[in-house]
Amino acid sequence: MRTFIYLTAALLAGTLPGAGPAHAQGHGSAATPAAHAGPARAPTAFEAAFDAADKGDLGPLLSALPAARGDAAIVIRGRLAIARLDAAPADPALTRIASGRDPALREAAQSLLAADAFLRGAYRDAARWGRALAEAQTARGDAEGAVRSEQQWQTAALLGEHPPQTIEGAISTHSIAARTDRVGLQRIDIAVNGQAQEAVFDTGASLSVLSTETARRLGVTVIEGGTRVGNGVEGSVAVRLGVADRLEIAGTILRNVPFLIIDDSQLTFPVPGGYDIRAIIGLPVMRALGRVRMEPSAGRFSVLAPGEAQRAQPNLFAGAGQVFVAVAVDGREVPLHLDTGANRSSLSPLYAEANPDRIAALATGQAHMMSAGGAASAQVATWRNAPLAIGGRAWQLPSLQIALAAPGGPTPRMYGAIGSDSLRAFESYTLDFRAMRLDLGPPVATAAAPAGH
Repeated sequence: MRTFIYLTAALLAGTLPGAGPAHAQGHGSAATPAAHAGPARAPTAFEAAFDAADKGDLGPLLSALPAARGDAAIVIRGRLAIARLDAAPADPALTRIASGRDPALREAAQSLLAADAFLRGAYRDAARWGRALAEAQTARGDAEGAVRSEQQWQTAALLGEHPPQTIEGAISTHSIAARTDRVGLQRIDIAVNGQAQEAVFDTGASLSVLSTETARRLGVTVIEGGTRVGNGVEGSVAVRLGVADRLEIAGTILRNVPFLIIDDSQLTFPVPGGYDIRAIIGLPVMRALGRVRMEPSAGRFSVLAPGEAQRAQPNLFAGAGQVFVAVAVDGREVPLHLDTGANRSSLSPLYAEANPDRIAALATGQAHMMSAGGAASAQVATWRNAPLAIGGRAWQLPSLQIALAAPGGPTPRMYGAIGSDSLRAFESYTLDFRAMRLDLGPPVATAAAPAGH
């Protein structure tokens, strides 16, 4: 059996409040379950549709919308707006529904209001609605969902005394240098409070991150109190919250930028030769910039002007604090977490369970994953030259690992991830958070073999 090593900087999945009522999963969470949870129950069709949306699959909600009426239609449209990272405020009717008698609609509305408030930087409102959601989940026996919601509302509460993140002036369309580090992640230079800092570019981080010592050196205001957030290995890590008065990235200036502050030791990884991360630029900053392009081969990162109206359909969707991209895996569309902070693409036990014939034909081994605050091992099946495609661009990934379910293990919350190994197969990738599109550039040219070989 071969052993594979993954590293993910995409700590913090789910820091942004989720947008659907999570049903009881029947498995223990890696975090401590909420106290006084009642008996678990099976999800309704409505809850199952929201659960699918939190995994990046909007199909069940889109199918349900034409026949939906009244409050159900309002809630479904609200969830689809969250999937688009819509800048418009949530429908005021959701406030009424969040206090209504129907428990499924009530929880869905609470979750939507929490997500909408966090996206707009209305942190007190996000904490209020997130806390109500956690209490409702606890009452109906969803300990796993309640733990996530509690972490989320506590994060929002710590930011409650601070104003929302904003852009100062206009977005600057400039390019700066980018580098591929020793494990394959992209890094760029930013300035925090006027001081230079290298940072990992990480679509998998639902808030930006600084190490404790880096935050101190950069003069970031650290908020009293702490909480825990999920990491990339189905665990959690202790964090504090900080706010940078000024962040400059490629000539654009942002104000009041929230950061998760994590102990330096939790961002140091046992990679041969040593490896650490001291700063991460996460999803809220990228979303504020609107449209960005990373060119790994050319070593360039650019903030772009808004694109012209496109006929192409969106292929990015937000759910549960993450962004998913529609990927054709051997011709079948699968929503995968877009995670530039993971050095390898992967598929989860959800995919394995849905494709047993595929798994049966593959060799197995052990994989070790490292993330902030922990590491984990899993049995994986290895798919050689896996055929993948995004938006008409196809490639074969030399090695794609598929995690296999472990008895008594946590329930996976996604089908897998597209990491930096896949994205580096192309000259560029462009993220447009207004059009909700990921577009890949031409494939990287493969050097021709010498004559006579």
